[in-house]
Amino acid sequence: MTPAEHITAFLAGQTRSRIGFDLLAQAADAGDSSLPTSVLRRRILAGAAAQLAGAGILRLPAAGGRGWDLSAEPPLPLWVERLTPHRARAQRPVPRAWVEPLAFAAHLPLSRADLELLSPINDHLRDHPDAEHVPIPERSYELYGDEKRLARITTHRLVTAGLLSITDHLRAFPSPAPLAMYELGPAPWMLIVENSAAFTSLRRILRGWPRREEVGWLAYGGGDHLVASLATCLETFEEREHPIEELLLYADLDLDGLECARQAAERGREAGLPPLVPAAGLYGPLLTRPPRAVPVADAGRIRAAAAWLPEPLAARACALLPQGEVLRQEALPKPRLEQLLCPDQTLLPQLRGQQANTAAC
Repeated sequence: MTPAEHITAFLAGQTRSRIGFDLLAQAADAGDSSLPTSVLRRRILAGAAAQLAGAGILRLPAAGGRGWDLSAEPPLPLWVERLTPHRARAQRPVPRAWVEPLAFAAHLPLSRADLELLSPINDHLRDHPDAEHVPIPERSYELYGDEKRLARITTHRLVTAGLLSITDHLRAFPSPAPLAMYELGPAPWMLIVENSAAFTSLRRILRGWPRREEVGWLAYGGGDHLVASLATCLETFEEREHPIEELLLYADLDLDGLECARQAAERGREAGLPPLVPAAGLYGPLLTRPPRAVPVADAGRIRAAAAWLPEPLAARACALLPQGEVLRQEALPKPRLEQLLCPDQTLLPQLRGQQANTAAC
């Protein structure tokens, strides 16, 4: 079941009209053990709330009002109002004949939500068995009149179980927003930077590097956008006839940044990209800067996420983060970066941390 389905099931057992959204979030967490630790959790919950509001199952607070948690993006409602479903909505669709590719459906105890998902796909396969593959939102709009209906189809239990195929049954493919990439030079490597300030500083430094042949791609992206969009860079490499052999990431030294790095590394490996490795030459100096205080995070999650860093950086991060201290990229400003990246030394080894940075540069 999806988070929206778990929330719907929870709402069905409630009698109050107004319900705190934290209870709905707990219901979604309880139904999906991976959700509480996912860096995408907030976006997933926001999407589920919007989906249920669009389906007339709940009402969200007024936009721009005080009923929203604006502490992070995307905003989440502080409460929702439970709406009484229409009688017709509670009726279970009658069994139907399934086309051969969906024959598995005849042998499964399908919920109403499953049937509402599969029925339009069944009709489409029957009428257009050789349909051209299109982006998932386009197929979603064609089948359901809602371009966001299939936004989380990749995590649906029928898909993860290997029964429903996005490629073969939906005749569709993911189309995440592209990674922002800048070809600063011809070298076969790319550095991804999470924060806009650090990206801007490094772009200006690398744009003026004295030996252009040492400079490669610089990309901007972080969080769930990076995880979703990383594979899109392959098409850009092909279009520019400028592939890469090394892929580096420089992000915040906090739990979210490290967990995002691990997820992005896995996504890149699945897409056939070179291994995503830390820009250790930047992380090392960042760890010498003054940290800032944040709420204490779980030590076990920190250790697991920090394993993406090489030693001794991983040990230093594990010593810092459980104390409620993190290091944002803004702590290593442009003047300091200019001192660290020495123009009289080869660039890539400095980014890798394989060549000593000299403060005199």
